[in-house]
Amino acid sequence: YWLLNVIDKVINKPIFLWVGKDRLTQFQDYFSSIGLQDPSIALGFLIFVAIAEAIIFVLVALALWFLLAKNEHMARKFFFWGTFAGLVMFSFFTIGDQIFGDRKELLEHTIYWVALIVSWGAYVYFPRESSFRKE
Repeated sequence: YWLLNVIDKVINKPIFLWVGKDRLTQFQDYFSSIGLQDPSIALGFLIFVAIAEAIIFVLVALALWFLLAKNEHMARKFFFWGTFAGLVMFSFFTIGDQIFGDRKELLEHTIYWVALIVSWGAYVYFPRESSFRKE
């Protein structure tokens, strides 16, 4: 998710095998709706969000790397921080969705927030004897 979301912010128009969404225009509309007309605010926000999502992607990718390397402690550590950062990001998004009145995005971000909680629970409580993470 995180990798594709970062790509979606970079490729913001339809190209071969990709239908991007123009997030800059979307953010400009959001900020204009609350009286912030300066396009540099939307651009700065877009850059901040893309960097934050890239960091979360790296955390989750490292968790997978360590899981495949059978380093349970480091995998759990990076997955925790990736999940925590994702929850913070989606909480931030849902607050913005409330402020800007975008109910469709609010539903989407809330579902992702719940999916992160469920994935953390599945990771932590999945029975070890039936997983491929055997020692």
